[in-house]
Formats: sequence, C-alpha cells, structure tokens
Amino acid sequence: MKDAARKFKREVYRNLNIRDEVVYSVRKDGLVEGHVLTIIMDGSTRYPIKFAVGPKGNQRVRDEQRKNVHAVIRGHMVNAVWYYGDMDEAELAHARDTCDYFREDFKSPTIDGYEWKEVTYNPYKYRTFVTVEDEQPVMTARKVVVGKEVWAMIPTEDTHEKN
Repeated sequence: MKDAARKFKREVYRNLNIRDEVVYSVRKDGLVEGHVLTIIMDGSTRYPIKFAVGPKGNQRVRDEQRKNVHAVIRGHMVNAVWYYGDMDEAELAHARDTCDYFREDFKSPTIDGYEWKEVTYNPYKYRTFVTVEDEQPVMTARKVVVGKEVWAMIPTEDTHEKN
C-alpha cells in the first residue's frame, strides 16, 4: 500500500507565470512533473489530502508584497487534464471541455459525512486555505477537484463530532 501511495502522491500549486489560463504546477518528489488545467485527487482516512501553507512563506508574501510558492495541496492524483504551452486552439478547447466534464463530479450532495465546498487561499487575507462560503479553515479533504476553482470534499460537522 505504501508503494502505491508513494507512486501517485503529488503536490499541486497555482502557477502564476502562465497568465492567459488558470494553470497549476504538479510536483512529484520535489520536481515539477508538468502543468494541468484540472487535476482530481483522492484521499482516504489513512491518507487524506492535505492543504499545506508554509508560515514563513506566507509571512514573506505579506512583508515583501510579492508571491512565492508556499501553499500546496498534497494528495494522490487520480486524473488530470494536462496543459502544454504549445497547444493550439482546438486542443485547448477540447481540454477545457474535459475540465468541465470533471467538474460535474462535485455537484453531488453530501456523501457519507462529507460535503463539497469551494476552497480558496489568499496569502494577504488568510494563513490557511479556507472555504469560500464561510471562510472556515480547511486542512484535509477526502477528494479534491482543482481547476478554475478548487472544490474539496470535506467532513461535515457531524463527522467532526463523531471523531
């Protein structure tokens, strides 16, 4: 199980160098593997998806007013729509359609003590990832769909109380 977990483990963060698209960089073992328009990550109770923010990097952004990579989503990659800088319009349109197809998954209601919530991170306002709806901190999730928006399947209040 550990080998499989290690094989699919990735870190994802927003790539701000590509300005005409919302693109994320995907790291495996510390090296950038590529760029995606959408990535789907899956976790479990044993290996949950983690939303990690480096406090020193966060403070440096606030002090210098200049962004740096200090916030990542860590989990196991299930599927992705890869982005390449030399994609023509037809390829990019097809990739965007595929992203829309993947986003349909999080429109389902609460499932087994988890519910889909939109998640955001702004280093100038927050020190952690938070839900868009009520700005509650998000540290872990069961599933995550990263695309134009980030949607996470997070535990409901009932699930928190049981644990």
